[in-house]
Amino acid sequence: MKVEVLEESDEKLKLRIDDLTLVNLLNDNIWKQKSIEMAAYSVEHPYLSQPVLVVKSKNPKKSLLDAADKILEDVKELKKKVDAIKE
Repeated sequence: MKVEVLEESDEKLKLRIDDLTLVNLLNDNIWKQKSIEMAAYSVEHPYLSQPVLVVKSKNPKKSLLDAADKILEDVKELKKKVDAIKE
């Protein structure tokens, strides 16, 4: 996976990430946090460009990492439930 930092400041983080599914998950989980001012992504062209995720908060890096951690927790929970299914 490619991740490119396009802009970074104390209250804003702008990343280009080559996986639209991951960007959508991150954006959704970022919005569930209380300290978020803004989170959004854009895709200029569905086949020719990569999504750009923008996060604005008091600590956008922490917001992004918290969202990633939440996704990992959800995937681990899903794995437990699927493993529990009897064949």
